[in-house]
Amino acid sequence: NTTSFWNTSNPGTTQGIGAIGGALNPTTSITSPVQHGTYAAQLKSAYKIIAFAAASLYTGNFQGLSGMSANMEFGKPFTGRPTSLHGYYKYTPTVINHVDRVPEGVTITSGETMDQCAIFIALATKTFTFNNGDESSFIDYANDNNIIAYGELPSGAATSGDGYTEFNIPLTYKKDCIDKKPTHIIVVCSASKYGDYMTGGEGSTLLVDNFSLVYDGTPLV
Repeated sequence: NTTSFWNTSNPGTTQGIGAIGGALNPTTSITSPVQHGTYAAQLKSAYKIIAFAAASLYTGNFQGLSGMSANMEFGKPFTGRPTSLHGYYKYTPTVINHVDRVPEGVTITSGETMDQCAIFIALATKTFTFNNGDESSFIDYANDNNIIAYGELPSGAATSGDGYTEFNIPLTYKKDCIDKKPTHIIVVCSASKYGDYMTGGEGSTLLVDNFSLVYDGTPLV
């Protein structure tokens, strides 16, 4: 839905060829457990008859399917310069049991390697459109000059205890971008870190709630 600030690629499991075997919604709202207010978001990775569906939530737009690959646009209008992203999450991973592709330098053994979650934030001077079946279209957060600042959750491992875990992700601004003003914000959450590669653990569950941007202190460069 192009009018919402937050979106998900998971409509791809309810439309066209993605609807084979029945509708599936890996990303949903829940009323318990929540950290604050009425609702939290639950992201639960799943497997549809023909493909792995990593549960996702991001600032941007889902732009439909190309075969079984999702077309996405990351970024929503934003001109602030925060120092960090603060929030709460709870993550219960499963063992990775679906391996399609993996990033260069990453080793995953199906049935042995534990899944990981991902939460990250970027400030940019444009939106980014890509397809998760085309690795050449993936965003290069470290080297793309349209990315001003970036920060990610340091560990995607399981959280401890029964409740939510608080996090604070500092934004690191690129040295040559310290005076640049962003035009868009990208915040991405995934229950399976390598979901873009159609790899992850069926049932890995990420709960997220009560996100806020922090403006205190001096930005990291």
